[in-house]
Amino acid sequence: MSGLPGIFFSGNFPKLYHLPLIEHMSSQPCFSAFGNFNEHYKSLLDQLPPSMKKDVWLRLTTRKNKPLSEEQVRGIHPDIEELLTKEVNRYYNKKNRQKIKIEANVIPEGSSTLSRLDGFEKQLEDREALLRQKENNIKKTIEAQIAEERKHLKDEYDALKSRLEIEYNNCMVDMKQKTYSFKHQLESQHNSRSAELEKQYKSHISALDKANAVKDKEIGKLSSTISQLKNEKRNIKKTAESVCKDLEDIIFTKDLKIIALNDRVIFSNPSAGRDGTIEPNTFISFHDAEYWARKREDAKNDLNIRKKYTFRKPV
Repeated sequence: MSGLPGIFFSGNFPKLYHLPLIEHMSSQPCFSAFGNFNEHYKSLLDQLPPSMKKDVWLRLTTRKNKPLSEEQVRGIHPDIEELLTKEVNRYYNKKNRQKIKIEANVIPEGSSTLSRLDGFEKQLEDREALLRQKENNIKKTIEAQIAEERKHLKDEYDALKSRLEIEYNNCMVDMKQKTYSFKHQLESQHNSRSAELEKQYKSHISALDKANAVKDKEIGKLSSTISQLKNEKRNIKKTAESVCKDLEDIIFTKDLKIIALNDRVIFSNPSAGRDGTIEPNTFISFHDAEYWARKREDAKNDLNIRKKYTFRKPV
């Protein structure tokens, strides 16, 4: 390999190995016939011809295992960068092999070196194929484990969900039973209390009816007594009025006798003077007439005045 200077197998290839056609292609925008890649991958896309960009686009959107949508390919995704990096490396490896073959034809012992290089590349390809197979096997194993874990988690979730549903249903049944029992207990207590209250009410009504009957009898008796007392009062009043009338007549007769005696005394002895408690036959002044008129009026309600004074007319 020391006889082939400037040849290396890495993705970081110098501009020395870029052909004019390749440089022209790399200056084109990041576009393929199937769509635009994101500008984030411009540095990788600039190193690939349009046919390889198209191939990358198709492989990403049509692969069997988890293909990407066109919208995803237009965005940023780790699978895009990984595939573009592999294609750039493969593209430059191919270009280097072509360069080596051209140089091998003009260098002594180039054919044997090229044969050894082809063998080495085939070993690398076989090793890469083996590594890819191992990688695929690891992916399948991990996916199987993930699927198994998902199934295990789903089974646990389903079991937990089923257990919770059973517990919920049991809880609901228990709650309904307790609610029914409590409702029945409340209704029983309400009915019992209502019956007791109705019994007490009827008992109170009966007692009130009896008390009202007794009171009605007492009221009847009181009404009869009051009526009797009113009749007695009326009779007493009539009797008192009759007695008062008789007493008034007796008093007036007595007053007339006193007045007659007083008139005789004055007639027999004019110098004896007039008695101030006896109403005179004639009034010497208007004031005197008013005085006796007032005394007569007061005597109607004052017995002391009636006893003290003697009037010529009935009071």
